[in-house]
Amino acid sequence: MPTIAPGPEPRPARGESLWIAAGAAVLGVLLGGVAVLVGIQTAPPVAAPAPVDVPAPVPVPALPPVAPPAVCDCPEVRGDGGPSLVDAVERTRDAVVTLSGTDALGAGVLVDETGLVLTNYHVVAGQIRDPRQRVLGGVTDASAVAQPIRARFADGRELPAELLVADRDRDIALLRLRPADSAEKFAFASRGRSHELRVGETVFAVGNPLGLEHSVAQGIVAAVGRTGLLRSRQTPLLQLDAAINLGNSGGPIFNLRGQLVGITTATLERAQGIAFAIPIDYIAALLEALRAGHGARSGQVGAEVAPHGELDDAARDLGYQNGLRVSRVLPGRPADAAGLRKDDLIVEAQGQRFDSFGTGPEAQLRLANHFVSTVRGLLPGEVLSLTVVRGKDRLSFNIPVAPAPPDQQVLIDADALLGLRLDESRREPIVKELRPDAPISRSRGRELLRNARVSEIAGIPVDSRDDLGPLLTELRQIGRFAAVQVGFVLADGRALRVRDFPVSPD
Repeated sequence: MPTIAPGPEPRPARGESLWIAAGAAVLGVLLGGVAVLVGIQTAPPVAAPAPVDVPAPVPVPALPPVAPPAVCDCPEVRGDGGPSLVDAVERTRDAVVTLSGTDALGAGVLVDETGLVLTNYHVVAGQIRDPRQRVLGGVTDASAVAQPIRARFADGRELPAELLVADRDRDIALLRLRPADSAEKFAFASRGRSHELRVGETVFAVGNPLGLEHSVAQGIVAAVGRTGLLRSRQTPLLQLDAAINLGNSGGPIFNLRGQLVGITTATLERAQGIAFAIPIDYIAALLEALRAGHGARSGQVGAEVAPHGELDDAARDLGYQNGLRVSRVLPGRPADAAGLRKDDLIVEAQGQRFDSFGTGPEAQLRLANHFVSTVRGLLPGEVLSLTVVRGKDRLSFNIPVAPAPPDQQVLIDADALLGLRLDESRREPIVKELRPDAPISRSRGRELLRNARVSEIAGIPVDSRDDLGPLLTELRQIGRFAAVQVGFVLADGRALRVRDFPVSPD
């Protein structure tokens, strides 16, 4: 049973660091009385880590816009089925660099003529002086980097590079080359559209497997929208069957037109021929979100789905076994502008059918949670691709994702992180219900939290949803953790402080 404080304790001022209770298994849309017990196993909170001085962020550069592909000898252009890989490799050769440092080994790709280089966070992580920093806004000076990073071109030329942006959870880093002549222009990779990639499409990777610089590996797109593999579990990845090895990290993935469509990020330890890449659309959206100050916002399109409802004959005739019914479309939001309607049946999202979830109420609930998580994980500026059945017609929609407004972000974070679904009509953070699959919903005494008010997070008092929002944002930014102290005022006025309230992985 939990250890619950019988009375008030000294509370840190608003804005101080959160107390996180350490645990053995750390995991990483809209929806003054006596203490009582909730059946959660507890551990005493540990002291808050010392604050890390993070420099003021530098402006985050944006990627150049998608440009029409240059005329090339590609089968898509020529139509004669002739080879195009050799031509594509030749066109992209000068845009790929080898990155090295004291602990760095990987590749990068130039994305504009001024010398911006995309790579993985883990390629340059050993060069960052304080690895506790989860840098989202940029690094301003060399004091944050322990050793310089070097970029080497295919012709052997080397240049120093400075770190501009690093996102540990999404495994993205952005560097800038520092040539002697600051006016020098560089060859760079033209940007493609990763959301247009089709399963089975041929792509190729360039990198430094086992130190063999500028090696090329050809493969196909084996799947799209894979999640749960990076620290930020909602980050969507491309699955590839190309031969990717240690040293390929941070290197580019190109289509046969020589357009950049992704950045290599991971392989599976016990598998061969399975690798993953971060889509270039996601990277561009991340940088733009950081520029706009939306890096901590979830995606939303202004539509709600119902986790129940039978498929109609038209959907079954089209071969579908599962789907989600649109229950509401908010006027003026992206889904409304794209033409999505109430009662549309969503049967595919991001190119993936829903049939694998099975049938029945539990399967529908899993599907609804998966879909909501997918939308929330998209960044403002990305595109949500949907296939819907409307009557007897099958329709496709590409809906631009918008950032969740601050008042909705509080509701999303309370649901995603704590499993608490707050009453949207109240300015106070009142618990309307618990998310069914949240860890807290399996705890003894959980029914006491219905209609309770959240009164504190980690000892920091909460009086309104406006107070709660920044604390939940900080929880989400910290990364993966097990539990946090949460206080409540129950519906009957009694106080409850749970020292190890379980936090869901994001």
